[in-house]
This record gives sequence, structure tokens and C-alpha cells, in this order.
Amino acid sequence: MTSRVAAVPVAIRSGLVAVSKGVLAAAVIIALGVGSLGYRKAYGAWWPQSPDRLTYCGRSYATDHSLVLTRAGVAKASSRTGLPGEAPYPLVTVGRVPPVIGQPLLASVTPESTRQMSDPQLPCAMGVFLKTGPDAYTGYGLLGGP
Repeated sequence: MTSRVAAVPVAIRSGLVAVSKGVLAAAVIIALGVGSLGYRKAYGAWWPQSPDRLTYCGRSYATDHSLVLTRAGVAKASSRTGLPGEAPYPLVTVGRVPPVIGQPLLASVTPESTRQMSDPQLPCAMGVFLKTGPDAYTGYGLLGGP
């Protein structure tokens, strides 16, 4: 008894393998293209460039890529984030850009209780910092007003 695989001529088998590889390559290219277009739409830049804009806590932030600080510089800038009479808000990692696989996004988050007391309501943070290098963080400022 002959197996079905052995009964298929070698030329046909190699043709099927070639077609399968072509379909797989096309699927990978399409997936990369769709991912790149999604990144462009979400962040205003082509992957793998640093985003021109990003969203955090329901607000939009933008950069012209001119403010780049070290981690120590970000911590120093964030030490002046408290409202008058309050201690500075701690600098924390609030997400990753792009989500899951991206670089850390840092912010000094205004406490929820403080944000709720103001009218109009304050944003979560006036600025955020995205890690863009080994010890480089790009600053992003809030678009629009509080």
C-alpha cells in the first residue's frame, strides 16, 4: 500500500511548498503594512519612529522632539508638578507606547481627588515623557487646555 504523500509527484509537492511559502510571505507583508498604518494613525509617525502625538488618560499630548531629558532630568522636572501647597506628585510609569511591546511612558499623575475638586476638571498630567533611548526621554505637552 502506497501512502498518499508518496503518490503525489515531487514536482507537484515542491510547487505546493513554493505556493505555501508565497502565501505566508504575503500574509506577513500585509500584517506589517496594516500594523504600520495603524501606528501612523494612532501616533502621527511611521513605525519605528517616536510618536509625534500620543494619548494618555483620555487626553492628547504632542511633541516636536526638541525636549529630550535624561531620567534624572525628568525626575527633576517632575519635582515641580504639585499644585500650590501640595507635595510634588511622584513620577510613575503610566503605560507603554505602543501598548504591551513599547517603551515606558512616565508622568507625575495628579491625584484623582485633586482633579475632581477643580472646575474645569484638571487633566491626569500636564506632560508625559516617553523613553526614546537608553537614558533619553522625550517630553510631550498637553494639547488643548485643562
